[in-house]
Amino acid sequence: MSKAKFSVLVVEDEKLIARNISRSIQRVNSSFEVVAIASNGEEALAITDELLPNVVFTDICMPIMDGLELAKRIREKYDFIVCVILSGHNDFAYAKEAIQHQVMEYLLKPVNDDELSEVLRKIEKNLLTFQEEFEMANNTSFQKPENIAELVEEYIHKHYMELLELGEIAEKFGFSVSYLTKIFTKFTGKTPSKYIRDYRISLAKQLLRNPNLSISVVGKKVGYPDQFHFSKIFRQATGMSPSEFRTRDS
Repeated sequence: MSKAKFSVLVVEDEKLIARNISRSIQRVNSSFEVVAIASNGEEALAITDELLPNVVFTDICMPIMDGLELAKRIREKYDFIVCVILSGHNDFAYAKEAIQHQVMEYLLKPVNDDELSEVLRKIEKNLLTFQEEFEMANNTSFQKPENIAELVEEYIHKHYMELLELGEIAEKFGFSVSYLTKIFTKFTGKTPSKYIRDYRISLAKQLLRNPNLSISVVGKKVGYPDQFHFSKIFRQATGMSPSEFRTRDS
């Protein structure tokens, strides 16, 4: 059985330093493979959207978007991706802010091989836990990840009128929230939460074309029993209120 490989994105604006860090990562732990290098946070976000790496090692001080902002955005969008901050700034304020963004580790440059090895060992242990959940839960070891994503889609289509909590969906399919989110996002291009919202709003648009249905009833039919909450979500998704949509579409 081949050893698991975990993908890594290195974000560093100094090309030589980026190459050295990449080589160090792969040298101290062969389970990790650097799949891309980015020179700033904005570029890194685009690569993250495309490749969904397991781990992101990022410098703090970079042009366009710094490492702390990058870590924050990654955590908001993909909470299953592990972020490691690299910095030459031996300043607790940076570490404190990094912790607030749920960064897993904070390493000072130049990176010490022993410290790097220990960080990678911790990360590998956590990532392997996700794989074990995948293999053991609900006899889904024979299911391909894309099939699991399809099953979750079908479940959402059947239960969209109900209160759908991501934790309960993950528990039903026997996975952690992070692992299920990663699978679903990779094969649908959306997180489960965004997919649920977009699916409900799509149905709401169809129902709003029926003048005999009140906005409150439409909201309830698509899983938003509170009319104020429904209107708020609808505006966030479309840029207009349900009543404005109905007027414009009539």
